[in-house]
Amino acid sequence: MGFLHVPVLVDAILPLSAAAMALPPLSIRGDLGVVSTAGVRYAYPLLKSFAKMRPQGVLGATKLLRPFSEIVDSLGLKDPFIRNWVDLLSFLLAGVKSDGVLSAEMNTLLVELEHLLRLLFSDFPSDKLPKMSKPSQLMTENTRSDLYVALPVLSQGKKWVLLYSTWRHGISLSTLYRRSNLCPGLSLLVVRDRKGAVFGGLVEAPLKPSTKKRYQGSNDTFVFTNTPGRPVIYRPTGVNRYFTLYSTEYLALGGGNHFALYLDSDLLNGSSLASETYGNSCLSHTQEFEVKEIELWGFVYASKYEEAISMLRTEAPGIFYKVSFVVGHAFTLVWLLLLLDALIITSNQMMVTLFGIGQQMQMRNLHDHMPFFVHKSCRK
Repeated sequence: MGFLHVPVLVDAILPLSAAAMALPPLSIRGDLGVVSTAGVRYAYPLLKSFAKMRPQGVLGATKLLRPFSEIVDSLGLKDPFIRNWVDLLSFLLAGVKSDGVLSAEMNTLLVELEHLLRLLFSDFPSDKLPKMSKPSQLMTENTRSDLYVALPVLSQGKKWVLLYSTWRHGISLSTLYRRSNLCPGLSLLVVRDRKGAVFGGLVEAPLKPSTKKRYQGSNDTFVFTNTPGRPVIYRPTGVNRYFTLYSTEYLALGGGNHFALYLDSDLLNGSSLASETYGNSCLSHTQEFEVKEIELWGFVYASKYEEAISMLRTEAPGIFYKVSFVVGHAFTLVWLLLLLDALIITSNQMMVTLFGIGQQMQMRNLHDHMPFFVHKSCRK
């Protein structure tokens, strides 16, 4: 399964590619001589690339002068396949293992091979994906496959459980927060707007709302979007730790100058802009969007799957269902009262009608006997 981590590695180095591609690999050194070989001679292309990368990219570019093995270590990639594969590429490129080759050199190589690597390693067979407790209304199997390989190693292989969805549990931010407590750990938030874009992020549950502006999360989180046609993953740049922010008034991912993803308290509207935390572009088709559906997925080991499913079934209904229950019964009671009233009115009308018919019949009988009484009186 180690080959599944190749796209993870590619996604991590792409933010550094602007600086790496601005310099020839031979101009980059691991000592102070880099000032003369790169800093002086290629100052203009460097400054030009830094202007495009923004501050978070510039800070991340310092990793280019460190051994490539440090980037691999920071991603938690310990699978023997991926480690040996990286060492092989490093040896073919520079004659040393990954701990002896500069990240800039490997970055240039992997960026050039990006398209080929994604074709070879990104498509995970859908029949091999872990089981889901419910079918997703937002993710196709291809989308889920791409997101699966982007998950941290410890989350891969686990089964997916649907913790919350607007179409099952109602449109309620408080319900989303509450149900996230059912499966602590990494969870996948998926949003679809009314223009068809699917985006979201990997967050850490439980989602605990706070009255203070206190960020939560870790470097394992990420944001994603499928607007280019297939999911694009944006991982933390390291410039800050503004991963996730939970409030009773809103939910937000990323930070800095702007949120990568913002959802209001009604879960009806949101926004997405470039954030320094993830170095992302706008995740939706437009910066302001209307929410159509939301899902929150948790990940559990196979041994805990049935227990998790049972817990999800017995979890107390949210305010949406409580209100729906009361309103539903109130409407039923009103309907029964109206029906009873209609029956009473109908019965009264029937009584009046029958009484009228009886009166008419009596009058007719009286009229029929009138000649007899008149004739008898005249005879006397």
